Amino acid sequence: MKRSLLTATLTLITIAASYAEDINGLWKWTTPGQNGGLERIFNLRVKADSNLLTGTILSPQRTNDAFTEFAIKDGRINGHDVSFNVARPGRRGINVFVTRYSGKLNGDKIEGKIESPGRNGKTQSVDWKAERNTTGQLIAGSRIVIKPGYNEAGQKIVNETHFKELTADETEKYIAEHPDAVILDTRAPDEFASGHIPNSQNHDLTNEATYKDVLAKLDKSKWYVVLSAGGHYRTVRALEYFEANGFPHAVALKGGFSAWEDAGKPSVK
Repeated sequence: MKRSLLTATLTLITIAASYAEDINGLWKWTTPGQNGGLERIFNLRVKADSNLLTGTILSPQRTNDAFTEFAIKDGRINGHDVSFNVARPGRRGINVFVTRYSGKLNGDKIEGKIESPGRNGKTQSVDWKAERNTTGQLIAGSRIVIKPGYNEAGQKIVNETHFKELTADETEKYIAEHPDAVILDTRAPDEFASGHIPNSQNHDLTNEATYKDVLAKLDKSKWYVVLSAGGHYRTVRALEYFEANGFPHAVALKGGFSAWEDAGKPSVK
């Protein structure tokens, strides 16, 4: 009886070990590019030690043909079940965001979910389908050529208008001196709902096809304080529209709402 129990135990250990060995090596998966751009390829290098997993995820950088490496944390494999976390620094390196990967190992595929923090504080979940990379080499996507002053999606991020950009301190002072100014928050509604400057108005300029229609409804006679998440393309497109359409009074918050938060300025939800 004892011998049978020992044999069964050793068999289970062998089966578990074989699952762990199956996951060793390189894996890859793709995600869509921004605004219909080139797809991005992620690589996973993983090693199993019993039911523990170690390794790294290699995330494509802005040019899409080079990687940033992140160590996986709390990696586990239990039978076919695979899970691990990845911690990434947020904008300006101030916050850390933890993404959870979990799925089922089935031969040369892993299928499951990627769960990450959303803009509005809720967890966002997307499908995760990785496949084994048998080439022995990291696989990169097609190179994205980024023009100076633009981001990888081809959106302009440098302000070349005559409208000034103000620091968070300067913006706070400007708002106090111009109490009737419209604080124009150009972020998406969920970003705005997660926190915004008191008395600001949300006019979503995210959509390439409709942002001019949104701006066309504004009153040219008013004074405007323009901001976006990081002071990039949505701020710039608003300022360029103002300049092209005869809006005389506007300033922009340099660094966007992130800079406002970093400076400890008041916000509401």
